[in-house]
Amino acid sequence: MNGAEKIESAEQEIEALKKRITELEAASVGKERPEIIREAIKEHAEKIPKEILGEPHRLLPEEIKAQAERISGLKTAEEPHQRQVAELLQFAQDKGILNAVSIIKEINDPHLEDDFHDALAQFFQGIKNV
Repeated sequence: MNGAEKIESAEQEIEALKKRITELEAASVGKERPEIIREAIKEHAEKIPKEILGEPHRLLPEEIKAQAERISGLKTAEEPHQRQVAELLQFAQDKGILNAVSIIKEINDPHLEDDFHDALAQFFQGIKNV
């Protein structure tokens, strides 16, 4: 994907990340696949949505805030992050990874962010042809 192209859907974003994982696997010697996947996810999560996502695909600030409030409300004492991570993973599949990351940043919970990255890594680990 060159600098002029923007990601226009969650599916396109997932495909771009799968491609990046494949590139890193080809270039990485001695690294285990789960480590490579986590590296690709971390690299992707650091991208600026405005620079990579097409406008129709990118969440507006008020949408990010509303989703952050909704997902924050899913936290319980019995399951601190399980429901939140499940919702965020589904959101990433439906609306895009960077949009889910924007929500996590709005929530401002590093533990939730780590748990989400772990779940995302498991998701990509389970995809064939990555």
